[in-house]
Amino acid sequence: MKTKRYFNQLLKPYKNIIKEIAGNYTDIRVVTGKKFCCYCRDGYDLEIEVPLTEDILGHKAFYTKMKNRLREFNIQGQYSSEILSFLHEVGHIYTYNKWNDWKYMRATYLITLIQMNFSNSKRVLDWAYKKYFNLKLEYNADKWAMTYIKEHQAQVQEWDRQLAKNYKKYIPKLLQKMELEIC
Repeated sequence: MKTKRYFNQLLKPYKNIIKEIAGNYTDIRVVTGKKFCCYCRDGYDLEIEVPLTEDILGHKAFYTKMKNRLREFNIQGQYSSEILSFLHEVGHIYTYNKWNDWKYMRATYLITLIQMNFSNSKRVLDWAYKKYFNLKLEYNADKWAMTYIKEHQAQVQEWDRQLAKNYKKYIPKLLQKMELEIC
């Protein structure tokens, strides 16, 4: 099996989740990328990136924030970072607002500058993550994800199991294939 096919197999459950949420009609693409993120400019060109690996500090900060959101919205159960991240990105699509997008871009630019200039300071990075996570666009995506989880808890838990099973099956094969291609 070619490397590209392993990537496609890893994305397959995410694509199935999108189909279940959006029905048969969906213009949302799911692709591999460097981090979980969503591109939704002017409500068009909808794309969600799913990473194979993530920056550990950003991943940890996001997961901690999402566990706090679960408590805030009184949602019981354990959920992986992958399903929470993905539903958060889907939430960006469903809560997109051009005005919030402009403010978001301005704020993230400022936060990125701070992170670049103070990357050795955990306190400053924690502050930057906190500011980022409290942007209205981020909160709206979280709220959409939490509402979706609350209303479809059994389904989301099943998706979470499918993602874990899929990663467990294909990541070792992908790594082995990539190792063979490099050598």
